[in-house]
Amino acid sequence: MGLSCSLAGWMMLSYCLALFPLYLVWNGIGMSLIMEWEVFEVSSALFVFPFIIDCASLVFSFVVCYITSMVMFYSGGYMYGDEFLSRFVWLVIFFVLSMNFLLFIPSLWGLMLGWDGLGITSFALVVYFQNPKSLSAGMITALMNRVGDMFLILAIGLFSICGHWSMLYMWGHLDCVMLVGSIFVMFAGFTKSAQMPFSSWLPAAMAAPTPVSALVHSSTLVTAGVYLLFRFFDTWSKYSDLVWILAVISICTLLMAGIGANLEIDFKKVIALSTLSQLGMMMLCLSVGLCNLAMFHLLTHAMLKALLFMCAGAIIYDGCGGQDVRFFGSVSRRLPLTIGCFNASNFALCGMPFVGAFYSKDLILELCLTNSVGWWILVLLFIATGLTVCYSIRLSYIVCWGYLSVSSLVSFCGDNYSMKFSMFGMVVGAIGCGSFLQSGIPVFEELFHMTKSIKISVVKLLMISLFFSFLFIIKGESSVVHMFKVFFRSVLSFFSSMWFLALLGGHLATNMGMNLSKSFFSYLEQGWSEICGGIGSFKVVSFFSFLNQRLQSNLITSSLGYSLWKGLSIGGILSFSFFSMMGIE
Repeated sequence: MGLSCSLAGWMMLSYCLALFPLYLVWNGIGMSLIMEWEVFEVSSALFVFPFIIDCASLVFSFVVCYITSMVMFYSGGYMYGDEFLSRFVWLVIFFVLSMNFLLFIPSLWGLMLGWDGLGITSFALVVYFQNPKSLSAGMITALMNRVGDMFLILAIGLFSICGHWSMLYMWGHLDCVMLVGSIFVMFAGFTKSAQMPFSSWLPAAMAAPTPVSALVHSSTLVTAGVYLLFRFFDTWSKYSDLVWILAVISICTLLMAGIGANLEIDFKKVIALSTLSQLGMMMLCLSVGLCNLAMFHLLTHAMLKALLFMCAGAIIYDGCGGQDVRFFGSVSRRLPLTIGCFNASNFALCGMPFVGAFYSKDLILELCLTNSVGWWILVLLFIATGLTVCYSIRLSYIVCWGYLSVSSLVSFCGDNYSMKFSMFGMVVGAIGCGSFLQSGIPVFEELFHMTKSIKISVVKLLMISLFFSFLFIIKGESSVVHMFKVFFRSVLSFFSSMWFLALLGGHLATNMGMNLSKSFFSYLEQGWSEICGGIGSFKVVSFFSFLNQRLQSNLITSSLGYSLWKGLSIGGILSFSFFSMMGIE
């Protein structure tokens, strides 16, 4: 059963090796190639199926397929003995194929193939374990993403006025059309990348197997919204109101996810909230005009987040399925290689010097300091970056060096060689991806002048965050944090439940929507609209059709014709007699 995972892994790895020389050629040429296939034409609107080959699509596809290859090797050990492993492999292949459609098709209606493919396959992967919890999580995920599909379909219908649906040259048309279309595209990106108020589906998607989480939260589903706004950057960025809305929503998502990750006790949900926090940072980069840095941070974050989920899956696998971090501890004694990779990915996520996301996050913070962005954006961005360090150090401390708080009857499984091989392959990418991309892609290398104090301020932020994480999370767990929990229980409940978005966007919205749809079905679909609409029309047409058939049948013709002939004959005789009498007189 693990053979199919290995074959899929080697297939994706060979595709990556084929993409690499193509990327080198295109990077040297410095151009983009667009190929279009004209499908049909309606009212001067061309339905074309384009493909784009440029540095952004090639590098993104390379990262997606490299992560997928390592995840498939990892799945061979993690899901060994699963009854439906071959179905899982095919779903993952279709999932990655949909993401590549999204990357290489710069047309809105062509992009819907990848966009809907991601939604359908993600639902099938979330409900893979076929239990009520997975089904509810899959329904929340599917319904939230269908909202984004609705906005994208509205944008497709609106942009038909322009006569094309290409994402590369939308400008130059009616300003009102561009504004409304940009709003639709922006909200579609919000739902797919789980920005507020559509954030509740991202932690719920943790019901999927851990290899799926490594794909979804690194380079596939959640990054589709960021990539869509990256492609549409020249269209929506000229509207200052939309830029301001994007900045506010991304900052709120950053803070909400950072605070929630510091209070969450579910292992996979902590990492999911970490993904949500980094997605907020990417959206913030887009709002301040740093679109290339947003893509740079997306790629570096994809590598380290896939490794983080792999290590989390190995730790959960070792603990026989437990995900409560309060029962973890001293894992470094049992899984030294896994913990080494886990700490490497955590340090890369924090922005430790010269590893992983340091190259992208350092550039983002320094450019926000040197550019003319609002002071409130700077303050909240620095607070959110400090929260990233806090929850990363908290997680490493609890898992690696905390006390082992489990029953004596628990047996530990240990990881296998395929999982170790895949984690080792990912740790190379997580540590070296930032420096490789910055040196290999010119648009990711920003040159600017700044003072010594600005350069030191980023290092100061890192040191202050480390100090507070050790003070309040490690040393103050028994005193300060306990007092805060006692006196501010309602505040903690608000922050730990994602500002009640899980209630409002999940259970409440789903129940209200289901009840409302049931009422509509009862009163409209089965009520007066059916009588005035389909059912009523069917009955009227059926009645007249039956009457017409009866009039034209032989039985009606013979009996009715005889009666008519008889009546006409009698009437004719009486009329003749009457006129004759009148003539005689």
